[in-house]
Amino acid sequence: MRLSYLLSLTPLETWRLARLRLPGLKGGPAWTPSELLSSGKHGRGIRFAELLLRQEAVARRHMAWQPLDFEGRRAVEIGCGPLGGFGPLALFCGAVSFESAEPEWDAALFFSDEIRERYLRTFHADLCALYGPRMDFAQFTAALQGRMTIHRGGFEAAPIAGPVDIVLSQSCIEHVFPLEATVGKLASIQGKGTRFLHLVDFGNHYPTGNPFDGLYDQPPAEYIARRGKAINLLRAPDVESLFAKHGIPVAMVASRVMKDSFAGVIHPWWRERYDDTALFTQLALVVSPSA
Repeated sequence: MRLSYLLSLTPLETWRLARLRLPGLKGGPAWTPSELLSSGKHGRGIRFAELLLRQEAVARRHMAWQPLDFEGRRAVEIGCGPLGGFGPLALFCGAVSFESAEPEWDAALFFSDEIRERYLRTFHADLCALYGPRMDFAQFTAALQGRMTIHRGGFEAAPIAGPVDIVLSQSCIEHVFPLEATVGKLASIQGKGTRFLHLVDFGNHYPTGNPFDGLYDQPPAEYIARRGKAINLLRAPDVESLFAKHGIPVAMVASRVMKDSFAGVIHPWWRERYDDTALFTQLALVVSPSA
């Protein structure tokens, strides 16, 4: 594991990685409330609203994109993370249900007093400021308990039935092995007007100035053999083709291209298969046309 990545974590996040690996401590919870609340990534629920606003703004620059309307809709997220991902936002904004699959899901942790008071209460206040006082905190927590269903496991095997109205994911698709099974699941639950919005991070997932550092020195099989199945190394054209193969009408919109920061070696395997646009697109949106 890269030192730069460890240095970017809070002490509690670093301790979590250690305890999940140390003999005698393995088998503990995937997360504790303190670890989650100390995390710059997980500790701010409102970041999902910020991500949604940014991604929809990017989509509008490239297509006739209308904002997602959760009112009365069935919303699904591929992997919602330990704190429900877009679920609280979707339900606050009127979704009739939110469903996801998440291997690290722990309902007892999510509905614990510490998460309720230090995460959900703040998240609710921020949602009220952004979208108006659609519901009070008691109604918000009741919606989470009554209309949010998280299956603990992989999305491809989750008992989620269609048709659904909105499907989201945030930096999840690049971690899925094999991705085809998950896209096949998406195809099985889509309806005529299903809206898709997925952010895919094609970088190395380390806090470096060069988001592709180390990715292109060798073919993908060698990278994965050395570092494990953390990222699948599919590029944007691969993901777009996979959605098309399964009959899901989407467009691929680049939202961050980082060619100028790359100064490494590119193995011939990559050059034989991808152009510069595919190689240096770090972030891209997989989006459906507006209904």
